[in-house]
Amino acid sequence: MRESFPKAIHGALKGVGPFPRHIADAIIEVAYLTMAVDQELRDEELQAFALICGELSGQPPEERDLYKRLDRLGEALDRTSILERLEKSASVLGDDKPAKLAAYRVASLMALADLDAADREFEFDLDLIATLGLTQDEADKVSDEVNEALAAAS
Repeated sequence: MRESFPKAIHGALKGVGPFPRHIADAIIEVAYLTMAVDQELRDEELQAFALICGELSGQPPEERDLYKRLDRLGEALDRTSILERLEKSASVLGDDKPAKLAAYRVASLMALADLDAADREFEFDLDLIATLGLTQDEADKVSDEVNEALAAAS
């Protein structure tokens, strides 16, 4: 992972939340699905995921707890189940627009963590925007803010 990425994650998530546990868990699920959609879990993505979990919960996760979460989240990851899980997470977020924007924000961070753009990630991004009920303008604004946080951290 680039040395500046942890600082970028912190900057991009500054002022996001706090959220009740069930909402934070749904946002973390979206981060995981974004990471897993290309069916490759890279070290950079795992590190970013741990940092995002820490930012959303207010403290870095213990390594054992992180791996328990990853094991629990890692079940059934074909395209159909990923979309079903995405829909379930979005339903937990309900009409909470700040939570939906936070979910898109963490997904944007996760997509950038490995510096590799895959077709599946692009397709997932479109599915994510639609499932969260965001407009393209809202998604673009979040993406711009994430990119600004990355630039500021460099």
